[in-house]
Amino acid sequence: MRLEGKYVGILGYARTGRALRRLIERVGGKAFVSDLRSWEANEWGDNTYRILMTDLLSPSPGIPPSHRVLRRAEVSQVPVISELELGWYYVRGRVAAITGTNGKSTVAHFTHSLLPGSLIGGNWGVPVSALAFREGAFVLEVSSFQLHYTRRFRPDVAVITNVSPDHLDWHGSFEAYLSDKLRILQNQRRGDVAVLNLDDPHYPTFRERSRGEVITVSLKEAKATYYSDGRRLYTPYGRVEVPRHLASVPILYDLLMALAASVAMGGRPDEVFARVPSLSPLPHRIEMVGEVDGVEFYDDSKGTNPGATAAALASFSGKVVLILGGDDKGLDLSVLRGSVREKVAVIIAVGRNRGEVASLFGELVPVYEATDYREAVERAYEEAKRRGLPVLLSPACASFDMFRNYEHRSAVFRKEVMRLMRGREGSDR
Repeated sequence: MRLEGKYVGILGYARTGRALRRLIERVGGKAFVSDLRSWEANEWGDNTYRILMTDLLSPSPGIPPSHRVLRRAEVSQVPVISELELGWYYVRGRVAAITGTNGKSTVAHFTHSLLPGSLIGGNWGVPVSALAFREGAFVLEVSSFQLHYTRRFRPDVAVITNVSPDHLDWHGSFEAYLSDKLRILQNQRRGDVAVLNLDDPHYPTFRERSRGEVITVSLKEAKATYYSDGRRLYTPYGRVEVPRHLASVPILYDLLMALAASVAMGGRPDEVFARVPSLSPLPHRIEMVGEVDGVEFYDDSKGTNPGATAAALASFSGKVVLILGGDDKGLDLSVLRGSVREKVAVIIAVGRNRGEVASLFGELVPVYEATDYREAVERAYEEAKRRGLPVLLSPACASFDMFRNYEHRSAVFRKEVMRLMRGREGSDR
């Protein structure tokens, strides 16, 4: 739905809401903003039903469908449309959209890096509305929250990295979460492209919903369009050596998908492949942050669900001491039992659900509860030093029980590792 002459309700006035308001006013529409905190809104301190007097409503991605205003909008038949879709109408060029439970930020980052001059946005940090009227190749990271309220959104290239349970507190069920992810495919046509993970257990569902050309990636099936054995990347256009710093299991999947998406977006294969060695993973994704007396500390604070933590554990050749716990968002952490049994020597449980973590995994491995991250890092170091193992922070949970976001959790973890390093250096003098 285009915005010219429309009266648009904006529910929530954070980054996307502000960008959308600017777009609405630029094209000659009018906005009514409702927000709980911002005095710049038309109403603030409460969300009343005044917003339903508009032609359509666009909520902040963090507001769940259970919100009373959104429920009333459904009953009143007021169209509710995501900022992602409203902004998409006004970009000028080909669009690659990347979604999935894990890896979507890295795939978007890699794809953007492999396509010089491309524009990146969406859930990545730049609202799609802020990209309006710009021309070129657009790389958009899109979340299930953003896809939930799309109707006509149609990317030229759609990428689904993988799907496992996440954000069940927002969606209500895994089936609803999966359904929202599949919205990325619903409007594609014959000339569009879907990049799909052949190794994902939900691949048959993805494939069934795809309407354009399907490109597959795999680390298990050499028949995939893009395949890697860990040493080389095999593509329809030739082989590419895997740089050592990109050789972990999760990153290999991300790399294959980014290559496929970049070429599908029109990148010349030889030029795309030549840029692979210069790629760098994003921070907080299995990033080594320090070493203390031979104990390596790895930061995977972005591992906010069990699937991400399972992938992180799989990237280590041996066992680790795992720092686990936080706000579990209603997710079932017991799905990690197999990964814990195979890849974890000791768990340091920290966060609001640390007692639950101890109950779930205590029969498999030793579990020690910590009240804060200083205690967690110190105890992890002691256990890792004794066993000659690395320490991995991959909480499988959101951070909101103790921190502002996963970046804040990462910063505290790194601070405690650095404090431990300085302490050990002082004791050696």
